[in-house]
Amino acid sequence: MPRLIDHSAREQAIADAAWRVLARDGILALSVRNVADEAGLATASLRRSFPTQDALRAYCLELAGRRAQARLDALPVGTDVRRHVEQCLEQLLPLDSDRRTEMEVFLTLGALAFTNPAMRASFDTSHALVGQACESLLGMLAATPPYAGLLPQLAEHGRRLQVFIDGLGFHLAHNPELPPSWATQELRRHLDALGEAA
Repeated sequence: MPRLIDHSAREQAIADAAWRVLARDGILALSVRNVADEAGLATASLRRSFPTQDALRAYCLELAGRRAQARLDALPVGTDVRRHVEQCLEQLLPLDSDRRTEMEVFLTLGALAFTNPAMRASFDTSHALVGQACESLLGMLAATPPYAGLLPQLAEHGRRLQVFIDGLGFHLAHNPELPPSWATQELRRHLDALGEAA
């Protein structure tokens, strides 16, 4: 009887191998052949899932977004809405080694979107999901005092929050010496300022 292949687990293992190659050797080394070697697979086998280098890169970029979304979905909503929003936004920041790798993958592969149409769609999708998350989280805050004043311009505040989160994430990824506490403190200050201005 033929053995069944868990395609989801296989693609996850391939993506993990791709992330290791990218983190260790850089974007120029992210090829189907190198990832196949890292994953312990035949190149032809990997090409069945990812026929081109762009397909592999796009999958890795999309996976960064899916991992972040899975973390957000796993957070229980408690009675402290402000704390829940903070915890969700923290999941979008590279505050530990896994999220740092995720951010590095997103930044490295996302840079290709400027010149590679095949990568543009994946980058735009991931970027839009972060924007939707920011607006949705601010919508939760706007249902509580003192944030009710955010509601009339929720979309604009959501875009500003995304820019803020993007900036924090970039600084943490670019400056490994910055402690995670710096970013969480800045996030709290930003949310405090939103409440004062609302």
